[in-house]
Amino acid sequence: MSKKPFSSSRMMLGALVVLLSLMAAASFSFGASKSDLEGKNAPDFTLKDVLEGKEYALSQFKGKVVVLNFFTFFCAPCRDEMPDLNKINNELKDKGLQTLGIALSSDPTQIRFLVKQLGLEYPVLTGTDKVGQAYGDVVVVPTTFIINRQGKIVHAILGTRTKEKFVEMIKPLL
Repeated sequence: MSKKPFSSSRMMLGALVVLLSLMAAASFSFGASKSDLEGKNAPDFTLKDVLEGKEYALSQFKGKVVVLNFFTFFCAPCRDEMPDLNKINNELKDKGLQTLGIALSSDPTQIRFLVKQLGLEYPVLTGTDKVGQAYGDVVVVPTTFIINRQGKIVHAILGTRTKEKFVEMIKPLL
């Protein structure tokens, strides 16, 4: 009895299963390091806004609840949740909320386009490796941190969340 050679579609399916398994393992291990940051002071940084080049420091928002969202241009789930983050920011900014986006490994021209395309009204900053490392080596996006008024990380979130889930986490801190 002769064995049938693997078809290219079966080989692709096998490769996909391996890749997804590796991604799941990576998400689990990176998620654990993020939760280690909960309860600790959020690392300060100074980064430039992608639209105007204005500098923003995290420390200037002490006394506010800050949603810090790390993303990349090519991340489709990031693009999906950003309009919700914009809505939340607009709805709760008068109660003391400030949302900041941090673009990692992305071309500034592409990020400017994305900000305009999505109509984002919160500052979107050009991230650095140093800032990504300070927040637990951010390599999986989106990664979002919710920081309380005292500057401590209350929630470290790996992956997307619904608008309702974000609001549920933010409102008690306002």
